[in-house]
Amino acid sequence: MRFFIFLLVALFLLSCNSNTLEENTPLDSKALLIPAYFYDKAKWEELSKLKSSATIIINPNSGPGESTDSNYKDFIDTLLTKEKKPIGYIYTKWSKRDIEEVEADIDTWLELYPNIQGFFIDEVANSKEEFNYYQTLSNYIKAKRELFIVLNPGTFIDENYYSIANTIVVFENSVKELNSTKDYCQNFNSQSALIVYEANKTQMQDIIAFNSCKYFYITDDSLANPYDTLPSFLDEEDKTINQL
Repeated sequence: MRFFIFLLVALFLLSCNSNTLEENTPLDSKALLIPAYFYDKAKWEELSKLKSSATIIINPNSGPGESTDSNYKDFIDTLLTKEKKPIGYIYTKWSKRDIEEVEADIDTWLELYPNIQGFFIDEVANSKEEFNYYQTLSNYIKAKRELFIVLNPGTFIDENYYSIANTIVVFENSVKELNSTKDYCQNFNSQSALIVYEANKTQMQDIIAFNSCKYFYITDDSLANPYDTLPSFLDEEDKTINQL
């Protein structure tokens, strides 16, 4: 009888540990998630030469635009040959944008740039009430083919959203707003990303070292558009990520 009780307790503890691992699993490595919101072939070439694993967000016109741009097409193809992951930008106005318009952007991306590997869904609402909107989008994308889905609420989000996305950006803001003593990715770390702007090289290294996220992008670029160029310390950020 005692052995039976011991066995039940052991199975219960194993189950608890298993649930914890689902939320916070060991990372094989860290990676970059880079908003490349600029039209600059020289900077695109820098991205193709990164040694780290990197997902690059492509944004022709707050979305795919209306026609294929051969330069973007070549950029996407080059990233693929360099084992980088190009994904397309889409915005949702915190679930206020007509979902049919968003789905039309998805279709246009796949028509104009068939080698795109997924989508960065921006301006994402973060409460339970809007979950169905994003679940519908996720299902729409997954019905196309296997595509990588990043949601960007820029803050913490109801945990149900992790079931419909590969990655969620849990912080997007200036380094001044970052709590340097807080690990932003304690839960769901293998599915979480940090995007921080107006940071210097030392802050970049500290942020990456302290936080257990899978994906990072730290830049010294600033508002109004902190993604219209690359960080001055991109080489050092690449090395920092590549060593982890």
